[in-house]
Amino acid sequence: MNQEISLLTRSGFDIQTAVLVGHAAELAYEDDGTVIANWARNKGFTSATAFNRGNIQGFWATSDNVALLAFRGTSNIGQWIRDARLLPTSHPWGPVHSGFSGGIQQVNTDLQPFEEAARKVEHVWVTGHSLGGALAVLAAARLKQQGMNPHVYTYGQPRVGLGAFAERYEAEFPERLWRFINQNDIVPRVPPGLIYRHCGAVKRIVRPGVLEAMGMDEETIPELENSDLPPLTDEECDALLAQLDEAAEPSSLEGVQLESRLTSLFSDHSMLAYLRLLKEIRDQEQG
Repeated sequence: MNQEISLLTRSGFDIQTAVLVGHAAELAYEDDGTVIANWARNKGFTSATAFNRGNIQGFWATSDNVALLAFRGTSNIGQWIRDARLLPTSHPWGPVHSGFSGGIQQVNTDLQPFEEAARKVEHVWVTGHSLGGALAVLAAARLKQQGMNPHVYTYGQPRVGLGAFAERYEAEFPERLWRFINQNDIVPRVPPGLIYRHCGAVKRIVRPGVLEAMGMDEETIPELENSDLPPLTDEECDALLAQLDEAAEPSSLEGVQLESRLTSLFSDHSMLAYLRLLKEIRDQEQG
């Protein structure tokens, strides 16, 4: 078996696996199916299929013993934040965010062939960044309802469901969901308020401080802490929305200029930032 895909036969938390699966979450943003197929083949998968339906995109890949499903995050984080207060909707395990639930329903026909393939392998993985992480959580619940027991790694994932859903998820997926949070990434703090709850184990990337070396400040290697961030209050969310509105002014601002302004508000949220820091931690551990 290819050395990298063999990482997906391990259980529990593993930093090397976090980097590999993070690459898949990043690749879900790729529009070129050939690039996805080449990456999958190089990692040891035998097939890869991309999907793009409405505003939900991603891909899945399989080998003789592993199946991996990756969801893309939103291309318009500002708009998603504005929609974060959508009312919850029903789910067999408890109420969940209606936008996330609708996203899974939107790709129902794309998930069916993945589920058929996943039933035939021993190791099933689901991943995603940002909105894609929330979709990954719900897709894994759907797999569990069909008798499968996937592992889930998410990056910058928002809260998915209310307390009842979170409690059921914890019971169904003990030590199977790992959530990565980069520094003070604001997206894991939404939707605002206390009714939505995270589930799974959190790994927060932090830089504990600076070291002085030869009279210059040198950043330390980032570390992983088991510490979550508090949800945004309604007042903090209103302030963030005001910042988003200001960033979009003048109304003619678009393209690179607008993206630059929004990036400054979400500097800890990009998947590239997650990957860069996780690689630093991995390389440090490997010596």
